[in-house]
Amino acid sequence: MEAERIREGVKLMQEGEKASTKGLFRKPDWDVAASCFERAATSFKIARSYDQAVQAYTKTSEAYFKADGIHLAGKAMENAGFLLAQNLNQSQRAAEAYKQASDLFMADGKMDRAAEQLEKAARSMENVDVNAAIELYSSACSLFEQEDRGRFAQEIFKKAISLSVRSRKYAKAIELIHRQCHILQKLASRTHVYKANLSLLIILFALGDEVEAGKQFNTMCANEEADIGQSLLQAYDEVDQVLLEKTVRRQQVSFLDNEVAKLSRTLTVPGESLSAQPPSSSYRPTPTNQSYPYKSAQPPPPPPQTAYGMPSQTKEDIYNRPPPPSHHHQQSSSPPPPPHYSGPQQGYPAEKQQHHPPVTDVDLDEEFARLNTNPSYQQNQPPRPDHHGQHSPYPPHPPPFQQADDDDDDLR
Repeated sequence: MEAERIREGVKLMQEGEKASTKGLFRKPDWDVAASCFERAATSFKIARSYDQAVQAYTKTSEAYFKADGIHLAGKAMENAGFLLAQNLNQSQRAAEAYKQASDLFMADGKMDRAAEQLEKAARSMENVDVNAAIELYSSACSLFEQEDRGRFAQEIFKKAISLSVRSRKYAKAIELIHRQCHILQKLASRTHVYKANLSLLIILFALGDEVEAGKQFNTMCANEEADIGQSLLQAYDEVDQVLLEKTVRRQQVSFLDNEVAKLSRTLTVPGESLSAQPPSSSYRPTPTNQSYPYKSAQPPPPPPQTAYGMPSQTKEDIYNRPPPPSHHHQQSSSPPPPPHYSGPQQGYPAEKQQHHPPVTDVDLDEEFARLNTNPSYQQNQPPRPDHHGQHSPYPPHPPPFQQADDDDDDLR
């Protein structure tokens, strides 16, 4: 089947050559020749003989051009470029075919189709020659600018800027962004203008031109992108790498071109490097006075002196049991004194430290009974020695209040 198609294509090519030659009594018939060449190209393409198909399409384009069919000549070269790029993987030849097609469409007045062919040529050259691809993208944008149809060039501008940033052609990227901003301002597309300005700031910082970035920031209006630009300038002025990394991770940066957003993650202030972990948006430095508890340098107060070498504690407190709730006595507003410690006291001289005799169970019972102020218990207990060594009985209860006789009754 393929061999038959190839033989058919060869026969059609011979007919086309015959129609395109000048005879003794006739002149070349370019319309017939172009038709024969085009049918031969189709037969070669079906037979997967792509080299012969490309040659046939080239002959077809020449025949249509001489027959004043410029648009059809451009379409034939476009088909040849497609076969070279997709089936033969010959990027250089494909780019040449697309450029010839662009010239033909341009001669026919089809600027949109001409720019489209240049875009295809640039796409085929991206992996071969980056500089040539960028220039082809730029030429495609220029065609739209000449016809005042810049709104159709936005996607091409994005591809050109992305390729320039990816290949570190920052100067070319800045030039393309300026051209894009000029078109966007005419279209009154504020959102895209803000994004383009922020992209320009990031590229200028990557280029190391902080002065030009500051000038560019002055032309920006009050918006979220301008706020991000101000934070970037502040980070570079204050040499704050944390603020820079926090700024480039804001949501508006992710809305930019992918290559510009990736480039923003690699920015570093002078003398700093990227941190291991990205800072979160809720980063707050921890105060140093909250990391450690407050400790006073003053020594603790001395324990209170109590009679008979005992602190004022109940028996329940000594045995670490909570006392029963009392409804007759009001709780004191001052905290209870610290428990008695008979060992050495830290922070005091030896001559000022108090030494108490050991406490026995009898002393605990007596102290407990005394604190409870039991009258029957006080009457049966002998007097206790005071601090002068003399025995002093417990103070008697005050006598009951007796109302004095009213002298007014006598006067009555």
